Amino acid sequence: MSGKNRIIIKKSTNKQKYVVLKSANNKTIANTETYKSNQSVDKAVKALKKIVKNAIIVDQTKKEK
Repeated sequence: MSGKNRIIIKKSTNKQKYVVLKSANNKTIANTETYKSNQSVDKAVKALKKIVKNAIIVDQTKKEK
């Protein structure tokens, strides 16, 4: 999935979600804190999307059980 900036939602070892912003060349630009609620994660993603308008959103938590 190279060529696009990505906002990636991940799950930490303590099961809380956090967000990683990756550049088109797969370099990590930013990591957020961990969030206890899905609403907080959504707010973080929306804030990043306003700044990095061309970024695609990838939710990696849906793959994990």
